[in-house]
Amino acid sequence: MKAVRIPINFPKKIVTTATAFEVGKPVTLIPSAESDLTKLIDQIWKSNRLNAAIQKLITIKKTETQAAIQFYILDLDPMSRFGKVLKFFGFGEQKKEIKAKILDNTSGKMTPYFDGSGNMIAFMWEYLTKEGDKSVNNVQIWDAKNVHNLDDSSGSMKYADKGMLLHGFDRIPIVYASQDEPEWFDVKELIDRMETSLSKLGGSNDYSAYPLLMLFGEVTNLPDKDDDGKVLLFPMKKDDEGKYVNGRAEFLTASNATESIKLELENLKGFIYSISQTPDLSFDNVKGLGTVSVVALKLLFLDAMIKAMSNEGENRTMIERIINIIISGISVTTNTKMSTEAASLYYDIIFNSIIPDDLQTASEIITSLRTAGLISKQTAIKLLDLVEDPKAELELIKSEVPEVIPPTN
Repeated sequence: MKAVRIPINFPKKIVTTATAFEVGKPVTLIPSAESDLTKLIDQIWKSNRLNAAIQKLITIKKTETQAAIQFYILDLDPMSRFGKVLKFFGFGEQKKEIKAKILDNTSGKMTPYFDGSGNMIAFMWEYLTKEGDKSVNNVQIWDAKNVHNLDDSSGSMKYADKGMLLHGFDRIPIVYASQDEPEWFDVKELIDRMETSLSKLGGSNDYSAYPLLMLFGEVTNLPDKDDDGKVLLFPMKKDDEGKYVNGRAEFLTASNATESIKLELENLKGFIYSISQTPDLSFDNVKGLGTVSVVALKLLFLDAMIKAMSNEGENRTMIERIINIIISGISVTTNTKMSTEAASLYYDIIFNSIIPDDLQTASEIITSLRTAGLISKQTAIKLLDLVEDPKAELELIKSEVPEVIPPTN
């Protein structure tokens, strides 16, 4: 009998859940001062879909242990959406734009180089291309100012036609993320054991879970499996002592219980979720929650939130580096007139939770604080998180003419 092999994709579940708790809801970027530069950064962020890129970067890092975002400069197409947006904001003289793409080890090989202080001093990306039937090894190496392009199309690794070029930034335009082991490393043996146990149970069920019909004696009218009103007819016969005997039919089923296997599978599942700090969000687990407060919901997911908060420092550094690279590209290449303004710009980064807020309770608290004069209107709007641009919303509120209600007689 062919052995049953049942894979259980716990690694994907662990990775996607961890990523969702870390950056599932886009971060909020708060600049030190609003300006044309911050508007430009916001449009670059949106045009490159960096919120989605950050999620993908974290997912790849947790799966492959390495991932990177490469930033590069391209000629700007004035008829592209980004070009039209820049024209709307008055940046029509811009000729270049900043783009970004994900690097992962399925399409190449990345190798960062660090100095003794942990600062990245170079980054190498190796990948293959085809020239006819020939495979060509390509190597790109970034340093603080240049990108070096090499390939072995000539038979040995040499500078390619592009050679060494200025990459347009004042730092290595790579955001590199890594971790020592895949996200499920601590529970991989438990996952293997659960797959083995479940596979053996499946094989056992194939062999003995379905009843077999045992016939004792001769049957003269064995019915077809699709017949209705099935009847088995056994002829009456005499034995050696002259007594009449007849045949019989019985179903053979497995009599051994599977409680021990069930207990093992349940324990393995519990340990996998617990040790990997992954909440079990299956329908059976959440259907009985009913109406619960946001506080209770957060306590329920506290383990996953602790895990996300433990990675917040690294994620904050990664996002700060993304912002700094964008500012660098603007200052050095795309909008050099903003370099003075860029020197004093910084951002606060707020990580947002995917757990829904209790808007009614939050609005009551925020309204009380606003009435007491403890927070401003703009801060109150920002805390409610119902609009993307609190400052613009405040201006809209100020511009509205209050409705005048005529007095009643």
